[in-house]
Amino acid sequence: MEKKIYSSFEQIEADLEILDIEKQINYQKIILGVQKTKQQFTPSGITRNIFDGFTGAFTGSYSNYYKLAVPLIIKWMMNKKRSQ
Repeated sequence: MEKKIYSSFEQIEADLEILDIEKQINYQKIILGVQKTKQQFTPSGITRNIFDGFTGAFTGSYSNYYKLAVPLIIKWMMNKKRSQ
């Protein structure tokens, strides 16, 4: 990291103000991250995560195979149930 050479107090004050704003932004990012983490551990957050996991499985590169296979499996299971 290079040392910065200041020629006036105004430059120092400007950099200190920028650093203070960056510090506030980072603090708010941490607060938001903690809030999101808390939401994930609520009952509604847990169920949302479970359903997101299922939908994620059907949106990948194998999604076309899943879309074809699921109705066939359901049909097979219904036919098997009827024949018993």
